[in-house]
Amino acid sequence: MIKNYFKDWTKFELTFLICGLTVSILSSIIFKGTIIDTLYTSLYLVTALLMSKGKIECYFVGFISTFFYGIVSYNQGYYGELIITIFLTFPIMIIGIISWLRNQDKEDDVVIVNTLPRKEIIIALASQLILFWIYYFLLKAFNTDLLVISSISVVTSVLASYFEARRSELSLFCYIANDIVIITLWIIPVIAGETALISVLVGPILLLINDIYGSYNWRRLKKVQEEKRVE
Repeated sequence: MIKNYFKDWTKFELTFLICGLTVSILSSIIFKGTIIDTLYTSLYLVTALLMSKGKIECYFVGFISTFFYGIVSYNQGYYGELIITIFLTFPIMIIGIISWLRNQDKEDDVVIVNTLPRKEIIIALASQLILFWIYYFLLKAFNTDLLVISSISVVTSVLASYFEARRSELSLFCYIANDIVIITLWIIPVIAGETALISVLVGPILLLINDIYGSYNWRRLKKVQEEKRVE
């Protein structure tokens, strides 16, 4: 059964999954990360890879990985990341599950990629530029560390989750931007000497590689699906 599940995975995807999980676990052991750190990094990698493949399972694994990320963020004082998790990511994920379940390419067992109208894209981007300041002052009230970076992280994360729920390939580009922001967020304490957090930092670095691949794969899926409709 497990073997059949992976039959449509490419060699790159399988290799990346195995190597990514190995790196996550080893980095946690070497740099003395916590079990929570290891679970977050490993599960987030699986979630991101499933999402890149357009698999609905990404949401079910994602709920668990997001929960662990909330714990990691709270422990580090990154309340912006915690707020994203509780009040934004979870609700949008529920909407996403419904949307993806209703729009499945049953032949290939993947989500049907959606083309959003330009007006919706502009409204989504403009709304987050405005809401940035609300995030900023809200996080400031919680004495959040690295305030500006945390606020940008909220913006990119919300956009990524929204576009993902709307089944748009734009989600991958927003995830790439969010990965870069999160890498910055975690590399600062690592440079300051908190080497145990290297096990956490490994996560977004792996996600960045995955999301770059995912942006390519979603464009490929979209092209294949458009060709099917023409036929």
